[in-house]
Amino acid sequence: MGKIVYTTGTGIPPRSFDEEFMTHKKNSEWWYCTGYLEDGKSSFFSYQFTLAQVNLFGVTIRLLICSVTDFKTKKHYNIQVPLLFGKGVTTNDTLLSVDRRASVSFASNTHSSKGKMHLKMYSDEFNLEVDMEAVKPPTWHCDNGILQMGIPGEKERTYYYSFTNLKTSGSLTLGGRTYANMCGKTWFDRQGGTYSIRDSRTCWEWFSLRFFDNTEVMLFAFPQDNYYDGTYITESGDYHRLNDYHLESSGVITYEGKQFSNGWTVTINDKKYTITPKADGMFNVFFFELLADIKDENGELLGYCFVELLPGVRGVSEGGRKTLGLDVFRKK
Repeated sequence: MGKIVYTTGTGIPPRSFDEEFMTHKKNSEWWYCTGYLEDGKSSFFSYQFTLAQVNLFGVTIRLLICSVTDFKTKKHYNIQVPLLFGKGVTTNDTLLSVDRRASVSFASNTHSSKGKMHLKMYSDEFNLEVDMEAVKPPTWHCDNGILQMGIPGEKERTYYYSFTNLKTSGSLTLGGRTYANMCGKTWFDRQGGTYSIRDSRTCWEWFSLRFFDNTEVMLFAFPQDNYYDGTYITESGDYHRLNDYHLESSGVITYEGKQFSNGWTVTINDKKYTITPKADGMFNVFFFELLADIKDENGELLGYCFVELLPGVRGVSEGGRKTLGLDVFRKK
């Protein structure tokens, strides 16, 4: 049996990292973890953990979404589980878990009370177990931890913070083979609010640029609303709001009737970067996700970028259906 520990309020304005880490009863919100691992030879993988809570018409729906991508075979493996009535779900100040399928435990380090993390994900196809440690403090994004979700209104906001650089090591078992002594980087998000989740105007395109020089950039774009926000994080962990960048898509792809941008250029402080998918992305219940290379104008690889795209941004192809992913999300 799981147990969900709640905090008060909605997280806006944000109080503290620890307070807003807890579950907010009225919110749609999520804990979202993305990272990459390599063995120093030829094996390269990405992974993702999401525990989400969606609040619709006073009804709370929870979802576990986990995935692994093998870039050698270009194959995706995933877990997508609806969690009715929160059965088997534990959320408290030191643990997120769903039965024995997935868990993240937390302990303190010099940067945060949650600066050490241990992630486990188990399925019939893969087992992943990694240790993660923050190399810089967590970051409040955008306007002191508040992100306007594309459209005006105090209700249309989320609190948002991240651990943008977690040194990561561990092992992955996939296809009967165990890859030990893997290492890489992870980014951990905490975000949520009472915004209009069924409104396509609040759907986003999200980019987390993880440079090899240990700086990071978070871009939260709402092209359909012409609204852009973001954060720049220095190597030492200082950060400031970034909302004067230029983001442009070079193409569009269609998946199950839903359209998504594909391939991007972003200009930040007169520096232009190309963001190119390393493999085809995957659709996880209600968002499209992929890992991409970041290159400068000379073609030098500078880092990797996780991209998350919602179908409400670009619409649907001819014959497709206007939906944000889960049918229950559809606004008629």
